Formats: sequence, structure tokens, C-alpha cells
Amino acid sequence: MTETITVGGFTEPIHEAERLVRQYVTEYGKWSYPAYDGYLRDAPTMEVLQQDLLAITLLNAGQQAIPTYYGLLKILPEINRRLADPRLKGTLQEADDDTLEAIADLYGILDEKPQHQVQLTKLSKVLHRKRPDLLPLYDENIRRCYFEFGDPVRVVPVKRRKDRDRMLVWLPEVRKDLQEGSQIWNDLAALAADPAISPLRALDILGWRLVDKATPRRKRARRAF
Repeated sequence: MTETITVGGFTEPIHEAERLVRQYVTEYGKWSYPAYDGYLRDAPTMEVLQQDLLAITLLNAGQQAIPTYYGLLKILPEINRRLADPRLKGTLQEADDDTLEAIADLYGILDEKPQHQVQLTKLSKVLHRKRPDLLPLYDENIRRCYFEFGDPVRVVPVKRRKDRDRMLVWLPEVRKDLQEGSQIWNDLAALAADPAISPLRALDILGWRLVDKATPRRKRARRAF
């Protein structure tokens, strides 16, 4: 039996991974679960609606909430057009390269239509809820997990890389981690009872927490990615 699990530049004992994920999904009020994951769970839609734009505040990405909301609202029709791409199917673990390219096209919308106070982090927090098994969350901790940690790092950082290009080099690494630890990610996701989470969300939780544990309360300089 595999005794470790890998996410980005970290390879952790399974018992430590379980501890970190269990804390996140049971210590209500301290973390974004179940607030984010359960938001509008009783009224799911395939498209992104106006009310979905408010979900980002539940993952602490709501700085400048008003301009963020209006910026996302401005590109909402294009978001939904790209979200309807038939290549966006299945899970990230099973995704072929065409599906990864479709995800990159979706996440790259801000390359073509930049909006004040809207960056990839906030966009991903809106999109993940629509396809939680396929569309990954992305933020500074997850970036560092793959672009800074590890020897060598999993993804080589490049200055001023566009969002679409960043996704094209990052997504295969996430897919690899999901594939290599498939059953363990299922087990970690099962630690969340109500609402349920996907293995992809479990990967996000663990990667985020490992980076936070590795560099606690330290002011982090912005790096190229």
C-alpha cells in the first residue's frame, strides 16, 4: 500500500495528509468549508449565474468585492460560452489533452478580456463550483505548491506568463498527481460528509495547507509564474 501522497512539490505521509484535510472539513468556522462548497448547493446550474459570483468571498478572495463583481459580470456571457465547450467533460484525472486545452481556454479569458480587480484566482473560485471534478482552484498557495516547492520544481516559473499558458503547463502536473494517488484522493475527499467534495478539491485543500504549513505567517514576495 502506498504510504505517501504527492501534491506539487510535496510528498507527505498519508496520515499527515488525512490530518490536514480532516481539520479543514471539520473545524467549521475556521476554514472555507462548508461555506464555499455548500453555497447554492441546493440550486445547481450548469452555467455561471450572477449569484455564483459571490462565492469567491467564501474563499477569502473578495477584496474589492464591488469592482470584482462588476468585472466578472461584464464577461459573464463569454465565461458561459467557453464553459459550454463540449471538450469540458469528465474529471481532471481522466482528462485528455483536448480537455486540458479547453480548460486553459476557459481560464485564459482574462488574457483577452482583462477586468479591474479580477485575476485568475477569483475566476477559478467561480468556475470550480460548476465542475468540481474537472475545473481546479488556483491561488497563491497552489501556485507555490507547483511552481516553487520541490527539487526540481514541478513547473518552471516564467515571467509575465499568460493565464492560458500557465494552465497548459500546470494542468498536466495536477492530472498526474490525481492519477498517481487516485484511491488516496478519493479517501481524502470522503472525509467531507455534507456537502461532499471532489478528489480535485481535496488536492486543493492539501496543497494549500502544506504550503501554509511550510511558510507560516511569512510575508511572501511576489514571484514570476
